[in-house]
Amino acid sequence: MKNHAVYVKPPERGPAALEGAVPELLEVIRRRFYASLPPAHFHRDYRRLLYALTWPAGWLDSRGLTSSPARYQAIIAERLEAIGAHGDPARSGAYFPAYLLKCLQDWFRHRGDELYAELKHIRNALARILDSVGAVSEVQRHAHHIALLAATHRLLHRPRRVTSAHDQLSLF
Repeated sequence: MKNHAVYVKPPERGPAALEGAVPELLEVIRRRFYASLPPAHFHRDYRRLLYALTWPAGWLDSRGLTSSPARYQAIIAERLEAIGAHGDPARSGAYFPAYLLKCLQDWFRHRGDELYAELKHIRNALARILDSVGAVSEVQRHAHHIALLAATHRLLHRPRRVTSAHDQLSLF
């Protein structure tokens, strides 16, 4: 018998690793909250789920905070666990993305100051330490991660353009 070497993919670094948090969270949502529904429901809600999952990045970005992709994923995963254990998604009708967004916004409203203090403190301490060591690229990648997710959130939030009927004349 031949010995077949098993290829183990090394952990990704760079933008691919940074963007991995959102697809993993979407998969958790699909398995946990959409398992009993037809697949079309998940695909129907996909854009609004992305909006809800990137909303915290906009919150962090507006306050000048950065977070590692793992920490960002952990914050949202904790909320998903709480929703699964104690939540009532039926409260928002049958539309889970609205419920998820409301839960995230409520959590950030109540616990945002604690998170702000934690991330500000850690960021400043790490920045000083990493500056002395010369490993600033890690901090810059984390800042890029939050900026990328915040930009995605802004794109998803853009209002849709309303087109007028061609048979109706414009007054201006």
